[in-house]
Amino acid sequence: MLIPSSVDILRCIERTLDSVVAPALTGTSERSALATIGHMLRHVTLRIQFEGPMLVDDIARVRSLLARVRNFLRSVTPEVADGLALQANLTLLLAPPATDGGYRGVESLAAEAASLRQGVCDSLSFLQTQLSEGNPSAKAIYDELLCYVAWEVEQEARIIDPAFEGFGPRR
Repeated sequence: MLIPSSVDILRCIERTLDSVVAPALTGTSERSALATIGHMLRHVTLRIQFEGPMLVDDIARVRSLLARVRNFLRSVTPEVADGLALQANLTLLLAPPATDGGYRGVESLAAEAASLRQGVCDSLSFLQTQLSEGNPSAKAIYDELLCYVAWEVEQEARIIDPAFEGFGPRR
């Protein structure tokens, strides 16, 4: 393990900025810029600590949800061209990612999560059309997708809120 850790280094930078640089600043713009730097350092620190596990949880949840969407589409829209295209896209998205079996970096996890989230958006769009065309069976899976979107926003707030709340003005 590398010592000090990345989190230790970022906390040291933040403390140095607060104890050495901040007292020397007199202008509002300079103090505001320093406050923003502090927010961003806290944000990066929290991301280092929590982003990987959050992405793993997100991927597992959205994969399960998209599999249910695909199964729903197979049962109710076999003749709708857009439904068939979405099913094919979801099948591609749900294919296991290519890995070497070792540690996956945050960038790889984030890329997979982004692709899967696009599948959520595509599914919502398709299901909105189905609902507007009077397909009541689409409502339950549509609501599940909306619940996922709300959950995902709450997860992001776990990193954003502590980094930016209660630490002075933002730029």
